[in-house]
Amino acid sequence: MTSRARTEPARALGRAAEPRTPVWNPGLNPPAMSRTTLARQTPPVLEPDFDEPEPRPARLRRRLLFALLTVLLAVAVLAVGQFVRADDGDRIVVPVVSARPAAAVPTPKATPSKKPVGSSGTFAYVAGFGPIVGSRGPIHRFKIAVEKPAGDAIDFANQVNRTLGDRRSWIASHRFRFQRVPESAHAEFIVYLASARTSERMCRTGGLETDGFTSCRVPRKVIINADRWAGAVRDYGAPLATYRAYAINHEVGHQLGHGHQRCPGKGKVAPVMMQQTYGLKGCTANSWPYP
Repeated sequence: MTSRARTEPARALGRAAEPRTPVWNPGLNPPAMSRTTLARQTPPVLEPDFDEPEPRPARLRRRLLFALLTVLLAVAVLAVGQFVRADDGDRIVVPVVSARPAAAVPTPKATPSKKPVGSSGTFAYVAGFGPIVGSRGPIHRFKIAVEKPAGDAIDFANQVNRTLGDRRSWIASHRFRFQRVPESAHAEFIVYLASARTSERMCRTGGLETDGFTSCRVPRKVIINADRWAGAVRDYGAPLATYRAYAINHEVGHQLGHGHQRCPGKGKVAPVMMQQTYGLKGCTANSWPYP
C-alpha cells in the first residue's frame, strides 16, 4: 500500500502561516518535518480506501480464519444435534410419573377396580405403635409398608389392625396377640401392600411364582397384592371387604405356621387357609379362621 502523509505549508519568515486544509499529492515527496512540528501536529483521520486490495498474506490469513470458524461452527451444530437426540431418547425410555394423584394413585374403594396399580418399588412405613390386640399368648409384632402409589398407608394399616383384632381372627384361639410397630422397632414380620409387579418379584425371592396375580408369604414378609386388594377376584361372590380380610388372615396364617386347606364340601364355608383367590370350588367365601 502506498504510504500517505499530509503536507503543511511552509511558514513565512517573521509571520505566522495561515492555516490551510492539508492536501495530499501522491506525486510529491512530503517535506521534511522537524520533531517539534510532528509532536504538535494532530494526525488527520483518513477515509479507508476500499478499492485498494489488502496485502496477499493478510488475505490468506483472513480466509484461513474464516474457514476455521466455519468448520468449528459445523462441529458445534453437529454435537448439539446429537445431544438433543440422545436426550429425547432418554425421555422416551424413562417412564414419567404423573403428578396427578387421582390418575396415578387409585384409592381403595368398596367396589372392584380394573385399573392395575402403578409400581415404583418404593415403600412408605407407617409410624408409631398400634394397640396390642388379643388377650393371651405371645405378641407377634409387625410393621406396615405400602408401596407408592399402591394405596393409602394409614388406611391400609387401620384395616390390618381391625382384621387381626377381630374376635373371629387368629386371636380367638387365645394363643396369639399382635401389635403394629414403627419401622425403627424390632418386628417379627412386615405386612406389605405391593403392586402386582413388585409383589411378583418379592414372592419370587421365596421361591413362589405368582404371575403378579396373588398375594404370598415369604420368610418375615406378608405380601398383599395391591390389584387384588383394590379389586378382589371375579366371581368371588362376596363384598370387597370380605376378600380383604381373607387376604390378610390367609397370609398371616402362613406366617403363624398354617398350611393350605381344601373346600370341605359344596355349600360349606371355605376355610380361611383355602386358596380362595383361585376359586371357591363350591364353598362359600369366608374371611375368618373362627367364623
